[in-house]
Amino acid sequence: MVMEKKGAAMSDSVLAVGNKIELSVKGGKNINDPEQAQVYVSQIVDIRNGEIIAAMPIFEGHIIPLGIGNILETFFYTKKGIFNCESIVADRGREDNIHVMKLELKTELKKFQRREFYRLPCTIECYVRKLDESEFIKYKKENIVPELTPSDQKGMIVDISGGGIRMATEFPFEKNDYVALRFPIEMNIGKRDVEAVGKIILSLESPNRRKVYDSRIQFKGVPRELRDAIVKYIFEQQRRIQQRERGGYFGKENTDN
Repeated sequence: MVMEKKGAAMSDSVLAVGNKIELSVKGGKNINDPEQAQVYVSQIVDIRNGEIIAAMPIFEGHIIPLGIGNILETFFYTKKGIFNCESIVADRGREDNIHVMKLELKTELKKFQRREFYRLPCTIECYVRKLDESEFIKYKKENIVPELTPSDQKGMIVDISGGGIRMATEFPFEKNDYVALRFPIEMNIGKRDVEAVGKIILSLESPNRRKVYDSRIQFKGVPRELRDAIVKYIFEQQRRIQQRERGGYFGKENTDN
């Protein structure tokens, strides 16, 4: 495998055996399919002359057989921080009864500040409803978020990130349920209603409060513009908190850049 010298040198100085990897397949037949955004987890098992040997990812107990030529959005978790690049599956096989793949770095490794996945503690009232079969089919085909009204069930968002939310409700969900969500975010430019679909990752009864359920929900098929707005909201809230902690927040924040 041939790699650019600069990229190879960078990877040799940053990456190490045992580093966790998060990756997702770029492209696909339908970029609006919610499963296209699925993030898989892997690990570096060897580094040979600049070539990265990684375990084939496993998702929900099943090996994900990524194909040779798949282009991946790749995040490496290292002692020096999180690094991001584009990689390609150059080869695959088995070593010591482990399914592995050889990754070739297609772009230079860059330090990545993962604001998108920072979880901001908050208190935001949210309308939520499990998608029925017809709504789910329509969503899968057309990526259309069903309408929600004040008559739908309510929950309280207790933290939010660009990737999803954690919500407290008086009713449980089943893992892998798809739900429609609607909630407001207060931004410097005014209030905006977020309408999105999410997938239930986990839903458990709170250990501290009976009949209150803590649910983790991952956004699915969210347009980039909406995800960027959520991240901007989180960033604005962080700045307000930091200014208040420094005693420098009086009235409306100066947003001039």
